[in-house]
Order: sequence, then structure tokens, then C-alpha cells
Amino acid sequence: MDIKFREAVIEDYERLKPIHKEVHNLHVLGRPDKYKPADETLDRDYFIELIESPDGKVFLIEDGDAIAAFMILKKVWPPKWGTKVQSPVVFMEDLGVTPSYQRKGLARKLFEKAVEFTKACNAESLELGVWEFNRSAIKFYEEMGMTTQARKMEFKVK
Repeated sequence: MDIKFREAVIEDYERLKPIHKEVHNLHVLGRPDKYKPADETLDRDYFIELIESPDGKVFLIEDGDAIAAFMILKKVWPPKWGTKVQSPVVFMEDLGVTPSYQRKGLARKLFEKAVEFTKACNAESLELGVWEFNRSAIKFYEEMGMTTQARKMEFKVK
């Protein structure tokens, strides 16, 4: 393996789309009531916005010409309500590792970079959302030291 870690640039968009779609397809399988199959899963304008913003980052791990893993981060602020502490957090929007590269430490390397970016942003914490069906992701994030902050629940009526 010829592993290289770097920030994404706009020219990476087309190469990133297949692995982003792999992550989306995992969600389609796990929650078909919430996600539907799609040919395009990564909005180009949003990708460019992330690349160009100081508050957004896309990190890649490459093996030669192939993208083996990626992560999307965004610094966000809570709503400006009098009841909310105005302290930014970094939200991990996506993290994906191509199946043939899983269990090789790439997600850990990305997570460590996310913590580094969070500290550099002077953010309060690194946060993310993970679906309950994704037990391997939950286990990984717990191993990284993450704890459950809140719980989003549902009661299906249909």
C-alpha cells in the first residue's frame, strides 16, 4: 500500500463520489424508510463550499490513485437563542472507508485528524450522528472515546 493523507481539493470531487455513494448505500440498506437509492449522493456545490470555507474540511486517505477513506467536517454554531451557550462544535458529517481498506487503522487516523481540527477551531467538542443499525460504527466511535450526548427517538405510526 502507498498510503497518503491529505486535504481534498475541488479536483477530487469526481474521485470522491464513488466512496461517498458507498456510505450512502449503507444507509439505504439500514434505513430504507429514510434513505433512497440515488445516482448522485454528494452535491458538487456543497463540496466546493466545504473546500473553500475555513469552517469546513474534507480529508482523504489515498492508496496510489484510489481514495481509500474520507471524512467531511464542518464547524457549526448553535442557534442564537438566549438559552443556548454560544460555543462552536465541529460536526463530522461523513466518514467512510472503502470495504477493502477497513480494519487497517484508516478510520482511526481520520478521527485523530478530526480531533486535531476541532482543537484548532477552538471548538467545544467533536460531534456526529450515527444510526443505531450501524453497530460497527458505534463501537468504533466508543473506542475513540466518544460518548452518547443525546438520543433521537421515533415512534412509527405507519
